[in-house]
Amino acid sequence: MLSIHQDIYHKLDYFIKIRKIPNIIFYGPHGSGKKTLMNDFLKNIYNNLDVEKYIMKINCGHGKGIKFIREELKFFGKSNINNQQGDIFKSIILLNADKLTCDAQSALRRCIETYSHNTRFFIIVEDKNKLLKPILSRFCEIYIALPIIDSKQVQLYEYHLNKELVNNSKIEKYEWIKNNIEKDRNIQYYLAMSDSLYEKGFHIFDLLNYFERETDINELTKYTYLSYFDKIRIEFRDERMIIFIVIYYLFMRPNVNLENVSFM
Repeated sequence: MLSIHQDIYHKLDYFIKIRKIPNIIFYGPHGSGKKTLMNDFLKNIYNNLDVEKYIMKINCGHGKGIKFIREELKFFGKSNINNQQGDIFKSIILLNADKLTCDAQSALRRCIETYSHNTRFFIIVEDKNKLLKPILSRFCEIYIALPIIDSKQVQLYEYHLNKELVNNSKIEKYEWIKNNIEKDRNIQYYLAMSDSLYEKGFHIFDLLNYFERETDINELTKYTYLSYFDKIRIEFRDERMIIFIVIYYLFMRPNVNLENVSFM
């Protein structure tokens, strides 16, 4: 593991130590390590708890508007949890929150005010200035710069790509997927795996190629899934998100009826 951003890790550890964790905006250039910092922070907060009960992760880059904020986010904010004598809270993580419309950001601000007693909000963006000032005023801001590795400022996606890039052949990628992605794991596992695949240079067609090659899946199921994923992929602006959707349904929920699934 790279030893970077140690000053920020110390600051986040201090928040946990004094049991006063604010709403936080992590902002900085693409590939600076914002999501890794956020994920490590959450692991330290919740330790061995079942984090799916406490965390809601939203990628606002996939068309999340005011309706989603008003309904889904408020529903999660209202849900009850065991707060461990006041030490534990729910967390809402908003990726690419700068993609929200002004109306959606205003609705988000009201949610932050309403549920601040039992929920913390963590925002990850490249440019915090695209957020409304009333939102910024309710957050602790932490800038994540591109790290210095071997005396050079590096973009982490490119760094890992150069270090760990998987061979480009279809057979090599098929074997990697088959040997490294486990079935029937929780949603956090598949979120982390989708990030790993993206960073290693995989894309959706590598997953579809894997699915097409699998011999223990009947042809009708293959055709249904391949047609469905080919249809919905144009609806996604975020490659990592469509990778997550594909591995989630192929490995975690392979028997779901796709007719009942909607992403819009």
